[in-house]
Amino acid sequence: MAESEKTCAECNEPAELMCSACKLVSYCSKEHQKEHWKTHKSLCKPFEIQTTSDKGKCLVATRDLSPNDQIICDYPIVFGPRPHVVEEGPVPCPGCCRLIIAESAPRCEGCDWPVCNPNCPGLKDVNKHAHECYILGLRPTKAQKNLHNFYRQDALLTLRILLFQKRNQKKWQQILEMESHMDKRGEGTDTYKHVQERIVKYIQENFVTPLRDIGKQTGQELLLDDSDETIQKICGIIDVNSMEINQDAELSALYPTAYLMEHSCICNTYHVFDDEDQNYKITVRAALPIKKGDHITTMYTHALWGTQARREHLMETKYFECSCPRCSDPTELGTYLSALRCLGTENEPCGGTQLPIDPLDYKTEWACDKCKVKVNNAEVAMLVNQIGEEVDQIQLSKPTVKELNEMLKKVLTFLHPHHYHVYSLKHSLVQLYGYQQGYMPNQISDELLLEKAEMCRDLLETTRKIDPGNSRLCLYTAVLLHELHLANVYYIKRKWHTEDKEVLARLFREAKRSLEDAKKVLEHETTCAAGEKLRHLVESSEKDANKWINNHSEEVNELLEQIKESLNV
Repeated sequence: MAESEKTCAECNEPAELMCSACKLVSYCSKEHQKEHWKTHKSLCKPFEIQTTSDKGKCLVATRDLSPNDQIICDYPIVFGPRPHVVEEGPVPCPGCCRLIIAESAPRCEGCDWPVCNPNCPGLKDVNKHAHECYILGLRPTKAQKNLHNFYRQDALLTLRILLFQKRNQKKWQQILEMESHMDKRGEGTDTYKHVQERIVKYIQENFVTPLRDIGKQTGQELLLDDSDETIQKICGIIDVNSMEINQDAELSALYPTAYLMEHSCICNTYHVFDDEDQNYKITVRAALPIKKGDHITTMYTHALWGTQARREHLMETKYFECSCPRCSDPTELGTYLSALRCLGTENEPCGGTQLPIDPLDYKTEWACDKCKVKVNNAEVAMLVNQIGEEVDQIQLSKPTVKELNEMLKKVLTFLHPHHYHVYSLKHSLVQLYGYQQGYMPNQISDELLLEKAEMCRDLLETTRKIDPGNSRLCLYTAVLLHELHLANVYYIKRKWHTEDKEVLARLFREAKRSLEDAKKVLEHETTCAAGEKLRHLVESSEKDANKWINNHSEEVNELLEQIKESLNV
């Protein structure tokens, strides 16, 4: 409908306002928008909640959705510091969840807890710290002396939820309706024992017991249900349904609708958190085209893990086995992210690729596509885990280009060139070429520039297959696009008067498109510090490239005229 043809859904008069959520109806005034809401609200949401036998409650699209269409806008029911299991180091401020050094931090006047600032707004907010402040002050003196004890026990979020049963019955019921999977983590399981010792016992001794004593003295119960079973259930709900937020703080949050999004290793949504006023609103948008009737999905694990690692993580933390198209495909959609090199017979390697016969079977054998050699899954897991530990170790040690190349050569003896551990090493390498001493722009060889560019292209191809909507790997993709641009630009500057013009044209077009794509990819990263930093880098590189082009405008224009057809100008 043309702009001039829009009419108010309430009175049919010309309208300029539009429903910001669905963009399907217009209004002449905010008053008519409010009046029409009773009719429109059931149509506005682009999803409905359904229950299936295999997935339980889930969200299903009620109309076709295009990329970037808004699906959900939720404020958290509750949020709190993300579980910390370290004995030392920073702890979260109970008011805002920002990490602080407890030993040198100021204290909350009410409960004497370490805080980021005595004037932290969250300390006086009844929806954050203010309500729990008195209860935190009840902990015995012995517990108060150990500043890390509380956070090591991961108890604050659990306690906040426990207090809802008297303070906010609506939120209490909302949370209790969420899946806890107590049938899989109940009494007798290792998880139950771990939670009992780590959280339940701590809450009972430090907070529930003092609250019971106060209740006896005042004749008023402060907790309706403080049983071990209820606390266990709350812990299960947090583990299964909470979303992690890492934006100037580390916290977990439970959302009233977003928690219903099911998992897929190729998900069709992306989400951002708005930490304005530290309320952590989540906005979920379509990352890919979603057809009416499609399930609305997100991803509960890391997109750059292999199938075995992803499925094991999902089973251990979310209690289900993923059988999505990526997990079901031995090649992981043609990426070979989990594939091994076949070591062949005793004489020499056959050059084949080792893949799982049935990736959904934890006991599957891995077969070579060239010879008859087979390896059992346990042996593969042991090898991949060992290599993973070595790769993680070198990544954390601020390695040199030489060290990364040596590790890359070593792992390629066992892993396919597209394996996810190889991806990790290559992604680090492209960020060192052009930056590390000995490989600075004026030092790196032509051959390495071409190798860097080819490495970027190879990694981008893999990334696009496993994250086609740029929903999970925006930063990885943007880094690769930026580094591809730089590699091409450095090479063009060097070879401007000697290289074949057709080659330069191809590199020039790719460099230009890479920066444009990087800016587009980073549109999803609106509140991430790393995304903001990368945006500045991209803008800076664009200015540098434009400056060089302006200084060579006559030659550049001549080149563009010569190859206008190949550039699609």
